[in-house]
Amino acid sequence: MGRRGAWATRFGIYFAAIGSAFGLGGLWRFPYVVAENGGGAFVYLYLFLLIVLGVPLLIGELLFGKVTRRGVLAGQKQLVAHAQSRKDSAKTRPFIFTMPIIAVFSLLCCLLILGYYAVVSGWVLHFMIKFWSLPFTGASEQQIVVSMSDLKSSGFAQIVLSTIHITAISIIVAKGVEDGIEKWVGFIMPIFLVILAFLVFKSLSMSSSLEALRFFLYPDYSRLTLSSLGAAVGQLCFTLSIGFATMATFGSYLRDDALVPQTGFRVATLDAATSLIAGLLIFPLVVGSSISSRGPELLFETVPQFLLKIEGGKVFGIFFFLCLYIAALGASISIIETIVANICENTQLARPRASILAGGAAIIASIVPALSSSALSHIQISGKGLFEIIDLVLINWIVPIIALIFSQIVIYELADKTKQDEFTAIEGQASTILYNHWHFLVKWIVPPVIIGAMILQLINLLIY
Repeated sequence: MGRRGAWATRFGIYFAAIGSAFGLGGLWRFPYVVAENGGGAFVYLYLFLLIVLGVPLLIGELLFGKVTRRGVLAGQKQLVAHAQSRKDSAKTRPFIFTMPIIAVFSLLCCLLILGYYAVVSGWVLHFMIKFWSLPFTGASEQQIVVSMSDLKSSGFAQIVLSTIHITAISIIVAKGVEDGIEKWVGFIMPIFLVILAFLVFKSLSMSSSLEALRFFLYPDYSRLTLSSLGAAVGQLCFTLSIGFATMATFGSYLRDDALVPQTGFRVATLDAATSLIAGLLIFPLVVGSSISSRGPELLFETVPQFLLKIEGGKVFGIFFFLCLYIAALGASISIIETIVANICENTQLARPRASILAGGAAIIASIVPALSSSALSHIQISGKGLFEIIDLVLINWIVPIIALIFSQIVIYELADKTKQDEFTAIEGQASTILYNHWHFLVKWIVPPVIIGAMILQLINLLIY
């Protein structure tokens, strides 16, 4: 295996994290999850859990990657081998600590998430093309308004669009972390932030902004349900890319002088900011629309219709969906890089071939979500289609459970001195206190909160 990749600059991982947060969790998923869970009360619950759960879990996964200099699969094998050579090797360990099963599941989740997210990226690509082609095709506004329903009814079109998206990110990742990923995110993200700032300004200047801000920021805790805690835990894992091996891979690319706790805090802060900005951008558009959609299609069934009603909306739409697709690229690149890095570490395949393999597997994984609203639309549980079921099971159940197990592997299998060194490298006496707080949260707070969220969701399912 060749030289281990690394972020060439300290900003590389931050740009990648912004892309992952905006693309995966922010602009698309966060608004509709907030809408489904009552608005402001859920937002505050999410921000609280981001501090109590998100930051400790994120630091743990970054720490795992930096210490092992491997992805989750090779890294866990390395920890097991090291544990067997220690004096306490005879100590009884849980099965998941001594076998790579949790790493395999996290990578499988990574692949499934990429598959169904590629379908969403295809939706974005579809609307971007629609708005860009308006001056040339003479398409009517009504054709764009009904475009989402037409797209959902065509499984073939969704497969084609998701395949185009996966092919593009596979080519980028094949070039490697320095030449491919960091170059792309370093170039794209500053442009993305400028476009986004303009879009938020336009959104907040609309007449619907006051009502939207009231819904988004005023906490009415009576709107929370038994499943809201699980939804918040799942959302923070999703938006921080925790539990499906991405941040462990990013951590393995950190430079030796990079401080994991600082990196974790900064990435989490960026995530909180991007989630709030996403709400400020999306909800004035949603409130100003006559459509009452609250599912994964929320963005695509409300925003195009509203954009076509306002002055300059066609131009606004061009930049909005360009912005959204740039975010989708950044997020997808982060996920497929995780899969490719683990393939390269555990096989003899070179990065280009590993990228082809990962891309092919992702295309296969995208087929069922792509067909969920057409050929497979008859498959429903409690009124939810296959796409929503995949999203719910993966993000609200499987990913948090994997994140919980992985966090305990970090606590019990990484040497205490190794973990402490990452904190004590920070100047000041507060570093020891910071380490103790992190260790306490991961060991004693994270498990009961996540387990409690799973129990409440289960009760909600049984009752309703």
